[in-house]
Amino acid sequence: MDFFGPRGLLLVVGVLVVLALVLDGLRRIKRNRYENLHMSSRKLQKSASNNSDDSDPYLDSQFPSGGSRVVGVRDQGSLEEVESLLRGTDGFSGSAPSRQEQLDLEATPVEQGRAELQKAELEKAQLDMGQAQQLASKAKASAPQEVLVMHLMANKGETIDGQQLLDGVLAAGFRFGGRKIFDRHIGDQGSGEILFSLANVANPGTFDLNTIAQLQTPGVTLFMDLEQLTDPVAAFDTMIKSVDSLVAQLHLNVQDESRSSMTKQTIDHYRQRARAVSHKRDKGN
Repeated sequence: MDFFGPRGLLLVVGVLVVLALVLDGLRRIKRNRYENLHMSSRKLQKSASNNSDDSDPYLDSQFPSGGSRVVGVRDQGSLEEVESLLRGTDGFSGSAPSRQEQLDLEATPVEQGRAELQKAELEKAQLDMGQAQQLASKAKASAPQEVLVMHLMANKGETIDGQQLLDGVLAAGFRFGGRKIFDRHIGDQGSGEILFSLANVANPGTFDLNTIAQLQTPGVTLFMDLEQLTDPVAAFDTMIKSVDSLVAQLHLNVQDESRSSMTKQTIDHYRQRARAVSHKRDKGN
């Protein structure tokens, strides 16, 4: 019971006073810290407003996660300007290719992929069409012409003497032409259209009048372009007469275009081809 006497009571009061002082000190410290933080925040905002020309105020407003930030609201004029720049409709009529290359903001990835696929298919179709046209042109250029060919060949193991050949072709009505081969014209003196020609079977197929006397060749080739003749049938009859003349003078063997021996059936087939070209021409006219 002596503990609750005047001395004990004084001790309890002293402890309570010390505890009150400690709590009051802690409250003051906490208040000062809050005021310092509040003042610091005001100073930062004031400093940011003073330096608004050097920094972006919208960068200070960030979510705690750091994954997003407030971009800020622009006025209507700025929005329209940005939209017109993105869509290419800022009042200037750009070229078609530049408009096509701009990004379509409204298109989904699927639509963009479909557009790219359609563009690739269109380019492929255009390429295929160009290739088809080129192939058609080549086929037209390489289309076989109606050309009749006969080969006059010496006997196996023998050759034709150049001087004898020259005498024979001149006697048959041929004349030496600018292509360095002999041509048979419609006129006996070398005038009018060329009916058929005579070339050397040996490369390069031409003749040199300066050295033809020393020439030794296994044979010659006669050819006739039916499409270029006014009267293909009459020209073919003249060709047969010239062949008969050369064969009789030079003792040659007559072969067709496949180097097979010429037969009466082959001659009739050649004449029929000449008639077909003539008939086709008359029908077209």
